[in-house]
Amino acid sequence: MKFILSSIVIGFFMLTTATYSQNQRLSVKDSIQIFYSKLFEELKENYLHTRSVDWPSVESYTTKEALKSNSLEESLQASVKLFDTIQGDHLGIFSEKNWYNSTLGKPITVEQVNQSLTDAYENEKPFEAKVINKDYGYVFIPGMLLKDATREELDEAGQKIYDAITAIDKAHNLKGWIIDLRLNIGGNSNVMLAGLYHLLGDGTTHLVLDIDKNVKTLSSLNSGTLYKNHLENTAVKTNSNPKPHIPVALISGILTNSAGEFVILGFRGRKNTLVIGEESHGSTTANDLYEMPFGIKAAITESYGADRSAKFTKYIIPDIEVVKKTNFENLSKDENIIEAIKFINSKY
Repeated sequence: MKFILSSIVIGFFMLTTATYSQNQRLSVKDSIQIFYSKLFEELKENYLHTRSVDWPSVESYTTKEALKSNSLEESLQASVKLFDTIQGDHLGIFSEKNWYNSTLGKPITVEQVNQSLTDAYENEKPFEAKVINKDYGYVFIPGMLLKDATREELDEAGQKIYDAITAIDKAHNLKGWIIDLRLNIGGNSNVMLAGLYHLLGDGTTHLVLDIDKNVKTLSSLNSGTLYKNHLENTAVKTNSNPKPHIPVALISGILTNSAGEFVILGFRGRKNTLVIGEESHGSTTANDLYEMPFGIKAAITESYGADRSAKFTKYIIPDIEVVKKTNFENLSKDENIIEAIKFINSKY
């Protein structure tokens, strides 16, 4: 097995390759100073737990350590210690060469996964929608890392999910749907939720809360468009009436993280819905992406993610626990799928 993950910090976005216009004229120390000055400016202003951080001492220490580096890229290692120090387990830095994140996330070891899950992860199992046993829709949604996150890109990605689901639904008389999020380690949750509109229908999907657990943002779907506080974020062109009451089983796993967890939050409170599998990785806080100097980006945690009832939980706890029973090679033998079919049949 090739991976033992100490943390998964994909957040909601991925890097771009913009460059800082004056980087050819700056010394390494100047570049480091400029970068960390901007990083601390954004963290102080936007980080969810900013009020609990001793910023003067943290900034002084971090900058001093970063300045020992021989390059700007090498200095980014100092951000790992920084994120650990301020308890930022969902913070991340994305450069053109690498990504840097806190080591505080829940560790994942070889003993916690089976070979089928490992193989699917290493082979980057792609998005898939199909019918199982003639009666059950199955949609596998991996992490979706959108490079630029333009509105056009968001809409296209959501439309792909939506069209795949509705095409199957029109061609078959299905009893219910299974949404597999076991390898959804992050990306853009708004795309996924808009793409799942056919199964969610109109209404609130989830909320984000401030440090005092007051509602900051309400996300909702209406006619295929996902709104954040009444502002359009992502939209799909609909071609049929949604089915918000058809039975849906969601499968969670130890790699289900960030945006993958937000998808489950979006379904929590929906009728005829069940979560099966394992406790999720535990990054149910909401990040936003900030442009840093020199083409670097920072994913900064700004809020708590909550379901439509404003309930926050760090982890997604399944209604039915199934541990290490993944079988992507033969889904009919996958215990998660077996439990999902039992649930759907009980509602049909």
